[in-house]
Formats: sequence, C-alpha cells, structure tokens
Amino acid sequence: MAWREQVPSDAKITFDKLIDRKKKWDTCKSRAAACALLCLFCFLMFAVVYYKNIASLNGSYISFFEGIMNNSFLIFLIAVFIVSFVYLYVLAKEIDKAKKKYETLRNETIDKFDTTWLKSINFDTRNEISLEMNTYDINIDYKG
Repeated sequence: MAWREQVPSDAKITFDKLIDRKKKWDTCKSRAAACALLCLFCFLMFAVVYYKNIASLNGSYISFFEGIMNNSFLIFLIAVFIVSFVYLYVLAKEIDKAKKKYETLRNETIDKFDTTWLKSINFDTRNEISLEMNTYDINIDYKG
C-alpha cells in the first residue's frame, strides 16, 4: 500500500473504481452461474418427478398437461425454472454492461498509467501497483 502515497489522488480514485467494477462484474458472473445451476436443477427435478409419477400414463398431450396440472410440485418447478431463466437473461445483460464498463476503465487506466501518472515514479512503484491489481485479477500491463 506504500504506492498510494506516491501517486496522485485521481489515480487512487481510478484504481479504486477499477477494483469496484471488477468486483461487480465478478458478482454478476457468479450470480449467473448459480442461476444457471438452478435452471438445470429444476429441469432435472422436473424430468425425474414427471417420469416417475406421470409418464406411465397415456402418452397423449392431454394426459401430459393433466399430469402436470394435478401435481403442484411440478407447477412449482416450472415456475422456478421460468423465473430463474428470465433472471439469467437479465443477468446476461448486466454482465455485458459491467464488462464493458470495466474494460473501458481498464483501458483508460492503462493509457494513463503509461503516460501521465507515473512519469516521476520509479519502476518499483509501478511493479507494486501491478502486483496489487493482480491480486484482484486485474491486468493493467496489457490492453489485449
């Protein structure tokens, strides 16, 4: 943390915003993964319950829908699946938005890092900043 005394205040604020945006992006990705697992779990539970209890009935569509409507657990699984699938769609949009904001700020930070902020600062300080950002899985050395 000694590097924080050696960089301008706008650099500190930018690095803190970069860390916050990375955390938000990671949070959105983990929520999406959990939501996808919930969708998969509901689908598998629906298949298991349906085939154990209802599939042995007549194979027509009417018996399919009657079997589902008579079983409240299957209706619950369908409702949870639909809600989690819609939430997954919303999270996908949030992930794209958070990634775009993060990447834009990261590229701006790299540009400022290379040009204006560190002209008077030695290589050790630059290395220290890079190592700290790497603990948050933020690469400020390469734009690609």
